[in-house]
Amino acid sequence: MKLYALQFRLESPPENEKKVFEALSRAEPGSLVLLPELWHGGVSPEAVRSLAHLTPELLRKLRAVSRKKGLLVAGTLPLKREGKLYNAAFVLDRGRLAGLRGKRKLFPLFGETELFSPGKERLVFNTSFGKVGLLICFELRFPELVAEVKREAPEFLLVPAQWGYARREHLRVLSRSRAIELQAYALVANAWGEHAGTRFAGSSGIYSPWGEALAYAEKGDALLEAVYEPEELRRVRRELPVY
Repeated sequence: MKLYALQFRLESPPENEKKVFEALSRAEPGSLVLLPELWHGGVSPEAVRSLAHLTPELLRKLRAVSRKKGLLVAGTLPLKREGKLYNAAFVLDRGRLAGLRGKRKLFPLFGETELFSPGKERLVFNTSFGKVGLLICFELRFPELVAEVKREAPEFLLVPAQWGYARREHLRVLSRSRAIELQAYALVANAWGEHAGTRFAGSSGIYSPWGEALAYAEKGDALLEAVYEPEELRRVRRELPVY
């Protein structure tokens, strides 16, 4: 099974949508595809507020592609629920909404604490591909969230992100270390370049349960690709038991 993590420079919402659906068209049927955090319009409060009403239709389109190609597709979009706004991560499993959760740890430097309400949902979801843990960008820094994910021993850790350039080395270190801690395939999908006055780190990657970088892009638009090998995951957990 193929694993994909999409990295791109944010542009206008129509251009961003075009990049996402072009990437999904390139993905092999039956594969897992991770999109960046807030990929439709970025992290600026103006974009989030103006685009949130489009999220239900975007999810409908994503579900249709997920169903047609048998994909697992994950990422985040702004979502209004019961009068509150969330940075909502979604997991689409062959067209089925397998998971939906609001970001718990909101990033103050991007004004998220004033913009979004924190979520309270679980961090791990059952899918036909296996168990999927989901940490959204800033949440990657919190060991207690990683420990919560670890209790369910997921095969995959997915990290959609809009991680800033000044903290790029932190992203590289944390991505690899979380793969090692969880003995799971870790996928990180980040933006790169400048958008709305913010420079993003790129540095997206796919890491093995042993912490090896199977695919990595420091900058540039890229659909990173790796192969999921379940026997490798079982071998690592068997030879170095941490569960």
